[in-house]
Amino acid sequence: MIQLQDLAKPLPEKWIQQKPGVGFAAKYCSHGDIQQALLAKVGPSSQRIVKEIYNSEGNVLEGVILEMVFHIDLEPVVIQEIGESERDTGNNALNLKNSVSDAIKRCAMRVGLGLELWTDNYALDKALAKRAEEQEAEELEAE
Repeated sequence: MIQLQDLAKPLPEKWIQQKPGVGFAAKYCSHGDIQQALLAKVGPSSQRIVKEIYNSEGNVLEGVILEMVFHIDLEPVVIQEIGESERDTGNNALNLKNSVSDAIKRCAMRVGLGLELWTDNYALDKALAKRAEEQEAEELEAE
């Protein structure tokens, strides 16, 4: 549970910004910072596009379903998440890049990294620390 606990630690405050271009308050962390944290905490991971999602006319890419495989605490963890291109750039390749970037951040959130950006009541780090202490106490009692 060591890596899972590490993933649950809140991102450095200096990495968190206000998301540009939205009409409501939303926290944001750059793709590069999320990727940097993933590499530091769990190492490289594989990813594949499961499905591309197009508009009703079938000519503008609007999103993807991305699958990522992480190895967390010696266990493979497979996550599929959707990513969207929030604004049509007029270029499907750029829409694809933006969609994959969004999906990577959502996959990272599903394993605890950056989850605090999606909630006002973040407590995963504390809950995992408590669970680890309880497991350690149980193991000591069993000896």
